Amino acid sequence: MVNINLHKFIKLVEVGIYIFRLFVLPLGLFKVNKEIPDLQEPAGPSPSPSQITIDAEKIVSEIDPRIYGSFIEVLGKCIYQGIWDEGNENVPLLDGLRQDVIEEVRSLKISNIRFPGGCFADTNSWKNGIGPREDRPVESNKQWKKYGPVMGPKHNNHFGTDEYLQFLKEVNSEAYISINFGSGTPEEAAQWLEYTNGDQSTEYGALRAKNGHPEPYNVKIWGIGNETFGSWETGSRPAEEYAQDYLKFNKKMREIDSSIKFVAVGADFDYGNWSRTVLEVAGKEIDYLSLHVYIPERVSSTLGNTKREFYNIIGGAFEVERRIHWIDNVIAEVMGEKNKIPIALDEWGVIWNTRQHFEGYYTLREGLFAASVFEILHRNSSIVKLANFAQLVNVVPMIVTSQTDIYHNPIYLAHQLFSNYAEQFMVDFQVTTDYHLNPPYGNIRTEIEIPYLGCSVTVNKEKNRLVIIGINRHHAHNINTTISVNNFDPKPAAKVYELNGPSHSAYNYFDKKNEVKIEQKETTSASEFTYTFPAHSVTALILEKK
Repeated sequence: MVNINLHKFIKLVEVGIYIFRLFVLPLGLFKVNKEIPDLQEPAGPSPSPSQITIDAEKIVSEIDPRIYGSFIEVLGKCIYQGIWDEGNENVPLLDGLRQDVIEEVRSLKISNIRFPGGCFADTNSWKNGIGPREDRPVESNKQWKKYGPVMGPKHNNHFGTDEYLQFLKEVNSEAYISINFGSGTPEEAAQWLEYTNGDQSTEYGALRAKNGHPEPYNVKIWGIGNETFGSWETGSRPAEEYAQDYLKFNKKMREIDSSIKFVAVGADFDYGNWSRTVLEVAGKEIDYLSLHVYIPERVSSTLGNTKREFYNIIGGAFEVERRIHWIDNVIAEVMGEKNKIPIALDEWGVIWNTRQHFEGYYTLREGLFAASVFEILHRNSSIVKLANFAQLVNVVPMIVTSQTDIYHNPIYLAHQLFSNYAEQFMVDFQVTTDYHLNPPYGNIRTEIEIPYLGCSVTVNKEKNRLVIIGINRHHAHNINTTISVNNFDPKPAAKVYELNGPSHSAYNYFDKKNEVKIEQKETTSASEFTYTFPAHSVTALILEKK
């Protein structure tokens, strides 16, 4: 009886998805944005002046460059008609790779790119994506086809392992491959590893050489499973069963290459004891424990551009931090402080509407959210050693393409500002600033205190370059700030890189690509100086030592 009811429930869900796909999306319901933002809201009282006090000599932690990662998946137009667009005569191509996408990604200095998913990874047959392209099969999108051809189009496997690794070479990024844990086997995963890392004396290393790539790729980061705790995932199973199977994949792959690092499936408090159980069974063989956080997960909302929604989204960055701390505490309890493994925040982003999977609209608000997440990743750099914004192109993206054009949104610019200008080491600093108290919203379950002024202070190895990144999260007011720098004698002039737009709801599009942009300026600096951080901005102050 239970099985019959469950079957009926699944059928009802499938019918609901079909109706949603057939009627709701084409009719334009649950729109991504309101075209005309409300800019007449009262600004409210000005926040008090802020204070940043820095000890440039005291190193707090080292920032792993792998936190500046991203993510691509065979979903919507992320890869096909996005990164890979063979046959498109309207844009320059390198083989099938879009040159304009390559140029945009290069400017981001992305440290690593996760592929091929995501949920898609657990249905992927990697062997279908190697060899002569004309021989590769056209496949239905087993994971995403239930949402229709816009989100789950068929694919011809022309962007496979070698094309992915060629793309990484072009954009100077590291590989992070997720194997098929859901419907694959340890043997298939080990063969894939041998294809990428084995020399020509091995069966699959020789096959790679035959396919035109004689030298090993030496892929070092491998994910075993993706969201295996979820009923939506192919191969979903209980935590203990996952952990036992994880060890089988781990053992088989380490026999091929013992130097690689493994990412295991973790989960926060929404999934009970999942992470605790996985760590108790397999913790000694795990190099990173993954965490996925999307804010605010109201997937049918029509989000406007009001002050209230501005703070609702930005407050989500602090929900990301709350979940990071929760899973870090679980790791410490199970593994012990001395044996803690780092977190891989290998999917993070902002989603409030299903349409964002094929409409790449984001405002300056989401840029401030992303900047706030990077501030939090810096602050927790001893905990989080790998992170991937989801996703890179066209699907809840940083970069948006059409058949003929391309633009980037404010999230891209926030990533660019941090990855290009922040230095390697966090130094000790304190910030005094006013707060905005925000109520719960979506999966942000608690009241959030949002500091109006966010900050990250980093220094290079030689300690002759100090970078202060200030985030003014106020929707309307500038913040006058006194900056005191101890143990660092700066030159009198400092470079400034400011990310901003004409309003907190400003956004870029094909016809206005630089409505939100990064501008270079200069300011005076000293051991103590004042700086005014403009409303709704992210600013990098670059101080050079005398």
